[in-house]
Amino acid sequence: MSRAVATAVLASAGVLGLVAGCDDGARPGAAAPPPSSIPASSSPVVSAPAAADSSDYSACTDGNCEVRVSGPVDIPLSGQGGLHRISVTAVTANGIDFTTGGGGTGTLTRGCVITLYENGSGSRCSSGEPERPRPVDGVLALQLADLRAGTAILRLVSGKVGPPPASLRPPTWSW
Repeated sequence: MSRAVATAVLASAGVLGLVAGCDDGARPGAAAPPPSSIPASSSPVVSAPAAADSSDYSACTDGNCEVRVSGPVDIPLSGQGGLHRISVTAVTANGIDFTTGGGGTGTLTRGCVITLYENGSGSRCSSGEPERPRPVDGVLALQLADLRAGTAILRLVSGKVGPPPASLRPPTWSW
């Protein structure tokens, strides 16, 4: 969802809340306050997104989590994709910048999934929201599930620790 659409949805939700009326303790049948007494807002409030595992980065140790990130943080792993750590170095307006601890760096943006595995990586992007990655043994998938108000929701998905599928392994040459 684009920022403009999200803003419009939030603004509409706020207007609907005012039109539907909230329990403000007024007696039933009382008239709504006149429009001039309703505070005007120059822009709708965009709240930070929620994550299944909040900011508990230790939940990612098994390679499967959804965490809230708003600045640099180290996320521990136990060997998924051949990695023992993902370090988020920055959250930007377009996504997150990260390093893998083994010298790899990258930027994860909305609509993309990055897969990391021993001796390689891959990515795929779509114009809409991509599907949640499926667990694959030996592969760690990173997805930006949400990004707003300076906070990203980072989703990690992996299968068992070990070598990636044969289709992702480098060829062996015999002379």
